Amino acid sequence: MSGTNFGQRFTNAANKIPSAFGKNSTPGTTVYGRIHSIGEQPKLKYGGAPGEIDTDEYGNTVMQLFITLETPTGAKNLYPTSRMEQAIGQAMNSAGATSFDVGATLSVTYTGPDPDNEKARLYTAKYTPAVLANGGGR
Repeated sequence: MSGTNFGQRFTNAANKIPSAFGKNSTPGTTVYGRIHSIGEQPKLKYGGAPGEIDTDEYGNTVMQLFITLETPTGAKNLYPTSRMEQAIGQAMNSAGATSFDVGATLSVTYTGPDPDNEKARLYTAKYTPAVLANGGGR
């Protein structure tokens, strides 16, 4: 018998905020809501054992960015790829925003696969700064 606390593993899984986009998301899928939190967490190893953390060539933990949105269907996490980060950056530029803030609203749409890289996805985004999202002025 191992010392693994499976009860803790199951309750952690039940409390995990679901990802906004999954491998079965179809082009046109949009996730929108108020930004609740932004942070970094250890990245799980792709194809690894459950809970296995990814490391770089030096053994350092690889961190990943997450954005938690309050959506009409509950909290959802975005895990931005470089292409999603580009879309969010373009949306911020269009909105005249100089910072990415909790309280702002964000809408991200998966538009389809990148024709130049079949494993990559393309996104568009719309960002409304927190002051405007909450009814205030600039």
